[in-house]
Amino acid sequence: MRLMQIILLLVLAYSVAAKQPDESQLDTSIVVEEFLTVFNSHDVETITKYVDDHFAQQSLNRWQGTGRERYIGYITSMANLHKQLNLKSITKNLQNQILRVTSHVDSNTTGLSYDSVILFDQQHKITNWYLSLNETFELDDENITELKVTQAIQNLTEKLAKNGVFSGTVLFAKADKVLFTKAYGLASRRYDIKNNLTTKFQIGSMNKMFTSVGVMQLIEANKLSLDDKLTQYMDRDYFGVGDFDSITIEQLLTHTSGLGDIAGFEAKQSHIRSLQDSLPLYKNIPLNFKPGSQWQYSSAGMRMLGHVIESVSKQDYYAFIQQHIYQKAGMTDSGSFDLDVPIKNTARNYWYSFETGAITENLMKQAVKGGPAGGGYSTVGDLHRFALSLINHQLLSAELTTQATSAKPELHSPNYGYGFSVRGDEGNQIIGHNGAHLGMSAQLNIYRDKGYILAVLGNSSDAVEPIVFAANSLVKRL
Repeated sequence: MRLMQIILLLVLAYSVAAKQPDESQLDTSIVVEEFLTVFNSHDVETITKYVDDHFAQQSLNRWQGTGRERYIGYITSMANLHKQLNLKSITKNLQNQILRVTSHVDSNTTGLSYDSVILFDQQHKITNWYLSLNETFELDDENITELKVTQAIQNLTEKLAKNGVFSGTVLFAKADKVLFTKAYGLASRRYDIKNNLTTKFQIGSMNKMFTSVGVMQLIEANKLSLDDKLTQYMDRDYFGVGDFDSITIEQLLTHTSGLGDIAGFEAKQSHIRSLQDSLPLYKNIPLNFKPGSQWQYSSAGMRMLGHVIESVSKQDYYAFIQQHIYQKAGMTDSGSFDLDVPIKNTARNYWYSFETGAITENLMKQAVKGGPAGGGYSTVGDLHRFALSLINHQLLSAELTTQATSAKPELHSPNYGYGFSVRGDEGNQIIGHNGAHLGMSAQLNIYRDKGYILAVLGNSSDAVEPIVFAANSLVKRL
């Protein structure tokens, strides 16, 4: 018996070790050199062959089977954007059976530093690649002033726009005083229409803030409670197998409900104009973990809150948000517009498409109408007005505003409140939300302690990131 136990332990140890990626068999310098050579080629055929040869099948099957197309498009788009990445150094680490190889690189186009991150599985196949900004923005003068910070943000934005990296609008303000705002690039490359300060941009997941404020308004009116169950407002029969009955409103607000993606939504998104249109798809929503046990970003959860708003208010979701958020905040250029309706002064979004082999409008890759989780439109001016209305308690009481915009670590949500991201350091807390999709990027930052507001909207992928990073770094020093 003793011998058998030893044998079983040895077999178990071997199986665990076999699951760990063997770093010694992977020459990271060669891996990085090969990837950067492919990246710097800007050649879609070379990039396509690299993705086919080196990416794991599970990654190529992501996003309902469009992973291959998206990775090829993303890498090609970044290659066209940065022109060339120059290697400075390489680091690697092994965590949770995932090998992460990070190349510290400089971009020829932006002049900024980035991390090129490749993740490997046990078979040394790539499970993910992404590029993230890794830059410390400093001012030579130690005497940091509001004017110098504003000029630094403006200078960086001008440089990025000149180099073709940024197309969109930016607004930087101290409370209600706008310090800098400007529009750059083209709203329509098809018709050579320039962006302007009232151009309506898609804002991606930033709609989650509006949905959450709407829910909190119903709580303030004593029509709803954080402890209420989702199935009090939605028929249980809409969902499949799982503990859907225990999901609470608070868990939906904090992304701790366990709800996974809505399978089949992308295939039907060109026909979904109301929340009711998506009801037949909910049977296939997976419950990824026990509700309330952990955090996982869930757009499906926010969509459920849209149904809750309709059930409680007896109003159409869009009409409720228009009346109780946009009108109250003076957001005259915001809404969830039907994509095929010619709304004037809206920006198109541009990304590199593997299908067309060119910079392409993302019309075929998005829902016909935005909803509670994202896809609406706004302007930097409207986002500024929303931020002011929020912090001045014109949308919610002071108590509920603080509650919504405070992180919930006790609920496994350390960087998220009720529909708002919560980041930064003590004395420099930043609340707001980002938005990202193929060909668009957006960010609203409310520097709660410092009193500043930053809104950036772009109609190309990753356009806003350098500006947001710079502002975060510089405002922290004020």
